[in-house]
Parts: sequence; structure tokens; C-alpha cells
Amino acid sequence: MAANAPIRFISKDKSQFYQTLTARVDAYFQKNGIPKYANLSVILKTVILTATYVVPFVVILLFQPSFGWSLLLWAVMGVAMAGMGMSIMHDANHGAYTATPWLNTLIGEGSLIMLGGSAFNWKMQHNNLHHTFTNIVHYDEDIDDKGPLRLSPHTQVKKIHRFQWAYALMIYSLVTLYWVTAKDFMQFARYKRNGVNKNKPAKNTIEFIRIIGIKVLYFSVFAFLPLAVGLPFWEVLTGFMVMHLLGGIILTVVFQLAHTVEETVFPRPDEHGIIQNEWAIHQLQTTVNFSRRNKLLSWYVGGLNFQVEHHLFPKICHVHYPQIAEIVQSTAQEFNVPYLEHKSLGHALRSHFATLQRFGKLPDLNEVIG
Repeated sequence: MAANAPIRFISKDKSQFYQTLTARVDAYFQKNGIPKYANLSVILKTVILTATYVVPFVVILLFQPSFGWSLLLWAVMGVAMAGMGMSIMHDANHGAYTATPWLNTLIGEGSLIMLGGSAFNWKMQHNNLHHTFTNIVHYDEDIDDKGPLRLSPHTQVKKIHRFQWAYALMIYSLVTLYWVTAKDFMQFARYKRNGVNKNKPAKNTIEFIRIIGIKVLYFSVFAFLPLAVGLPFWEVLTGFMVMHLLGGIILTVVFQLAHTVEETVFPRPDEHGIIQNEWAIHQLQTTVNFSRRNKLLSWYVGGLNFQVEHHLFPKICHVHYPQIAEIVQSTAQEFNVPYLEHKSLGHALRSHFATLQRFGKLPDLNEVIG
């Protein structure tokens, strides 16, 4: 993203869609006398997922089970790691877990430190860039090309991309490993260079030291502590890899199903940096729900299968998305704006891999100029 090329959303239609929708959602909470933040069920889920992440690791350290059981416990940690990221860390770092800012910071940054990541970088990439410039190439890092993956129709096609539908999951599995090792450092340098990070040098020095501290703490606990209690190096390395490969696949697939699918658009600004659309309607055109009726999936992914509602109301806790989704859908129909969704997880997966296959080919004329 270039710091001297700001994006503006300007629409000639002056639709009242978002104002109307916001008023209706606010009225829902006022009528039912409930806050927009986490309730007891979310707090209970926080305890369950955190325990599912921590307890297997404690068992590995204290009881040193056989290699097979150890791998199973590391795999459980990988599933819990993804769940914590989607259900706890995500809401808190959006300011949606509680009305108390310092508690959001404690939960958001604390859970992310447990996962080996920096909230400082995460908020810049996710809150500032992804949520503002969804599916706009070179601005939304979620659709930037990732090694041999092409996730936008507006980047250069390479021969290897024709096979990306086949090897995508392998690349996805490496995402959290990259995150806990190199990504935070590379993002920190890039955001300083391109102007996304506008902090003064003194603050950036402190944040950089914190990132180093997070990495040292994370690897001290999850890599060196098992070795210190006598576990074989190869066993620790294999378990650590299993945890991250599984967690990486889950996290990346869930986020990609919301934006890199057949129904979404990938608009580009004009030469003046203008997107000819309202921001809220842009979100509806670039975001897709999936499997809204699957309560178990909704519980585990922290409502990220309700991405439409999340992008429109990121400061509302995910536990409320099933209820406000009905309001969003009916209001979208009233204003004749799209409300995109896949009825099942299977349909969403098929659409994502079909999109990867399409992006792996030479673009057609509409994609070149669109």
C-alpha cells in the first residue's frame, strides 16, 4: 500500500442503506435491553478454548505421553489455537468483547501473545487495512499474492498459478508458522516504510522491543520448555509443526471463504484513488457469509461465518450476529443491495477452490479493466 495514494469511497446515489440499518440494529439492542458485547456464553467459551489450548500442553510436559498421544495433544492445541484466534482474540482486538477498553486490550493482546503474535501489527493489517479496503488489491493484505498463490484478479499471472487450487492448502498450513517467526518483523518494517504506521520513532522502538519479547516468550514456552523437561527434540519439533499446520489451515480457510469466492468483486480505484461506491455497500459486495444455520461451526469460528455482519458492525460481539443477520438481510433486500451467502460449508469451499482455479488462469478482459 502506498502512503501517498489514499482511497476514498464516493457514491453519487447517496443511499440511506447504512444509516437505516444502523438505526435498526441499535433499536434491536435497545428493545431487548442487551449490550453489544460478550455475554456469559462467550466468557464460558473463552475458558473452554483457553483450557483446550493450555491443558494438553501441561499434560505433555508433566506426563510425557507416547509419541502418538503427544501428537494428538499437539493437534488438539492447533484446533484450540485457531478457535482462540477467531473467537477471543478477534473480538477483543476489535473492541467488541467488552465495553471496557483496557479489558479488551488485556484479553486481545494477552490471547495473541499466547499465540505468538503482535496485536500492534494485527490491528494495522486487519482493523485499519482489511476492514477499510476489503478486496482492493495492494491495500487489503489478505488478498495480496502469497508466494505461489494468486488471490486477486488484478495481479500478474504466473504459470505455477494454474495449479494453485491443488497446492493452496499446503500454503495455508504455513501461515501461522510464518506469523510467529517472520511476519511480524516484516510487517513492522513495511508499515513504517509505506506510512501505514504513523507513530513517532520512540513509540516504534518500544513496539519493536515488545515484538521481540513476544517471540522470545512464545518460543521459550512452546519450544524450549518441552526440551528442558527432557522431551526429544524431534518429538517437540514434530508436535509444534502439527499444531501450526493444522491451526494455519483452519484460520486461513475460514477467512478466505469470506472474500475469495465466486460471488465477490475486487474493485479498483480510479486514477484519483476513488471507489465509486459507498463503503457499506462495498462491504456487501466483497464479503460472503457461509453456513449461517450451523450452530456448532458458528460457535467454533467465533461468528466468522457471519462475515457480512462482522464487516458492517465490527464492534458488535459475534454472539449477536445470528440475530442481527435477519435485520441486515431484510434491509439489504429493501434497498436492493446484495446479501451474499453460501448455505453450507461445502458450497463455500467449492466456490473458493473454483475461484483459485479461475485466478490461476489468464484474466479475461473484464478482469483486466475491472
